[in-house]
Amino acid sequence: MSCISLWWRASRPFSFTMSVLPPIIGGIAVKIENPGFGLDWLNLVLTMLGCVLAHAGANLIGDYFDFKNRVDREGTFGSSGVLTGGFTQPNTILTGAIVVYVIASLIGLYLAFSIPNGKVLLWLILIGAVLGFFYTVKPFAFKYRALGDIAVFISFGPAMTLGTYYVQTQQFSWGPILYAIPFAFLVDAVLHSNNLRDIRNDSAVNIKTVAILIGERNARFMYYGLVLSSYLSVIVLILANRLPVISLATLLSFPLAIKLIRIVHTKERRPEQQFMMIDAATAQLHSAFGGLLLLSLLAQYLMQ
Repeated sequence: MSCISLWWRASRPFSFTMSVLPPIIGGIAVKIENPGFGLDWLNLVLTMLGCVLAHAGANLIGDYFDFKNRVDREGTFGSSGVLTGGFTQPNTILTGAIVVYVIASLIGLYLAFSIPNGKVLLWLILIGAVLGFFYTVKPFAFKYRALGDIAVFISFGPAMTLGTYYVQTQQFSWGPILYAIPFAFLVDAVLHSNNLRDIRNDSAVNIKTVAILIGERNARFMYYGLVLSSYLSVIVLILANRLPVISLATLLSFPLAIKLIRIVHTKERRPEQQFMMIDAATAQLHSAFGGLLLLSLLAQYLMQ
């Protein structure tokens, strides 16, 4: 495996829409809520780059500690596979994680100290850093203590979107937080599908995920609820006049959602190998849903 292929696989780029869409949504929220406001495009690009790098760092360090803690081992499917497959050494992945975290931190510090009242931004950056870095790292290790769902919901939903909004406007607003909620449900669905798939393997090493705590049957219902809540939240936000009616375009991705729900519903009748990519498939739903919601917000801005 070439060096580029190794790091591409290790960073799990199929999931990067989760860290790309929130900053874009935050930027559009600025234009919708502040007509005539001029975006600082450099800061917007830096914000997005920082979010993606922090996401990549979390993926890499997650691989490292999952491997060290035997959560990821031969015969499991939860990681990128570069360590369980023997393609590189753990310390190499740890070094890569540190490098991208340092770059993401430098971007965050630049933004915090280059905008008015930027020190307030440091609190949002700190929240994101703690939830991301300590996702698998002690003393918190959120993933192993059934707190991973809360961590990803906050990090890849309100935190990134509101942070982007603040970088541009130096003020807080409920708008970007509300826009982020439908995305956050699907981000959690991606994580939960992974945990649902790995109930048996994770139980073997005595870690706790929500899927393990509530059992497989209830974990399936939780997956259905997370996926359907993304669509329900769009409808609620439309009724509350927080999203335009055109946001119903997200329903165009609903057939894919139903397909995934059926796959989860019939999990026990499917070969394990066939179910292993449920997290990647759910990430594709997040991309489709997110793209449609993004276009609807863009249309709302253009029609103002």
